[in-house]
Amino acid sequence: MKDKIKFNQVGSILRKQAQERGSAFKKGYFDGFGFAIRLILVVVFLAVFVVFFGRFTDIYLSVKTNGMLQESTRLYELFAMVYTVILVFLVVGGVGQINRQLFDADDMKVLVGMPLGASTVFVAKLITIYFEQLLISVVCVIAVNVTVSLHVAQTALFYVVTAMFCFILPLISLALSALVAMPFHAIKQFLKNKFILQFVLITLLTAVVFYAYSSILNAVRDMLLGDSLKFFFNEQVMNTMQAVTAYLYPALWFADILLGNNLLIAYLSLFSVVIVSLVVAMLVIRRLMVWVMQSRIAGDVNFMRTKQNIAPRRHPFLALMKKDFLLIFRTPSYTFSYFSVAVLMPLMVYFCMTVGSSIVEKLIGMNCNLELAVFLTLMFGALTNIFCSTNISRDGEMFFSVKAYPLGYKYVFFSKVVLCMLVTTASQLISAILLASFGYVAWWQALFILLGGLLCGFAQVCFATRYDFNHAKFSTEEDGEIKESGNTVSVIIVVGMFSSFVIGGSVLLMRLMFALRLVTGLEFLTYLIVGVVSALIAVLSYIYLTRKLSVKYHEFSGGGSL
Repeated sequence: MKDKIKFNQVGSILRKQAQERGSAFKKGYFDGFGFAIRLILVVVFLAVFVVFFGRFTDIYLSVKTNGMLQESTRLYELFAMVYTVILVFLVVGGVGQINRQLFDADDMKVLVGMPLGASTVFVAKLITIYFEQLLISVVCVIAVNVTVSLHVAQTALFYVVTAMFCFILPLISLALSALVAMPFHAIKQFLKNKFILQFVLITLLTAVVFYAYSSILNAVRDMLLGDSLKFFFNEQVMNTMQAVTAYLYPALWFADILLGNNLLIAYLSLFSVVIVSLVVAMLVIRRLMVWVMQSRIAGDVNFMRTKQNIAPRRHPFLALMKKDFLLIFRTPSYTFSYFSVAVLMPLMVYFCMTVGSSIVEKLIGMNCNLELAVFLTLMFGALTNIFCSTNISRDGEMFFSVKAYPLGYKYVFFSKVVLCMLVTTASQLISAILLASFGYVAWWQALFILLGGLLCGFAQVCFATRYDFNHAKFSTEEDGEIKESGNTVSVIIVVGMFSSFVIGGSVLLMRLMFALRLVTGLEFLTYLIVGVVSALIAVLSYIYLTRKLSVKYHEFSGGGSL
């Protein structure tokens, strides 16, 4: 029998999903603090984007080719490039959303046992994903088009088209995402038990993202320091960009419609792409959903190769450390959030130091590398240590098994603290070596920065471990993986960033103020403030971790569920 779409069932699934989303805002489940932080970060990011994208727009539109200023041509190229980036961003996000909604969603375990057609379930899921993509599309399109309109006057039709694009872009990205979802999931399954290969690939991909981020920082520096970015767009670069943008379909049709060029061809081509892509995507719906449902019915079991040798006996402390290490290493999301970020943290410090040092020296004419290095090391160190915020919760039900062992509470907690500190130490050490090797600070200053970073890292690990223990929330998934950030993660991020700004930001600001007033000879205050405050918060955090920990541990009987 042909698998038909039953829209009344689609509506029922959508209502169920809406009720589930609404329950997340109920008291006791809603992470109001984390939501506020994320909202603030989004607003700040949009504000920064509008400022720098506007500045880039001015520079790019003023670029001449063949000695002539062609603003309309530059604007056409700019729209083509930006809309290509937005579309790629939406497709990447859409593939992740489809995998989460179909392959990883909890409700699929329920839906698979109901008399629902594969196409019906998939359409309901696609509608949900479409609205998620629509939200992202609205933010991206409006931010780009409004910024451009502030620098280049546009007609009222421009804003009407902008609103239309907000709804069309997710349709195209959703269709493309549906086509890519199955191969992407197949690759994930292939890599599922290849943990070393996963770690290498994730780290390399993260490194590429960080490199792109550093390139953006360099461009921002050039824009802040003058019009040097304008001279980057020479004749050879512009010819290359023109050759590339000539093939950026369907973004070129978006640019044509926005600028009123070849409207008939652009509209026909764009809507043809929308229809064809949706039809092609719908052709794979049944195959994809049947495969997902059969996988769910079969339990999606993957057996790992069993080792023939028996693991040697280890000291209980080392065994607990190994358990935590394997738990992180064998979970891709943890590997990325914890180990890959820690490995690449020194590169971020180096990239930002390269940009920040030149900006500060250009603006005030004085070397503030020590204070800037302290600030960057503490800030990125705080972001690297986020994995300690789930030290207890990520154990899941395993925590109660460990609690039943004849081991003292110190073994359980300090094995986690030591593992976190080993990762932090390696990351901070490489960062200090890079700063000293490239001459930003002296070797003895790098040693001081390392010491301050370790003290702050120890404080964050101790605080996060006890805070997570006091507010433990265990996942109900079989693998125990925490797929959603709780309030604990938000608190640790804010506390870590606040501490880095209080210590590193204060000494950098103080040095800048002294430099502007031509006051010298007070460099010792940097060492005094960083050393005393870092040691103080390390001691206080250790006291917070250990205070009545034995009593709390023995009384601990359960954690909330995510």
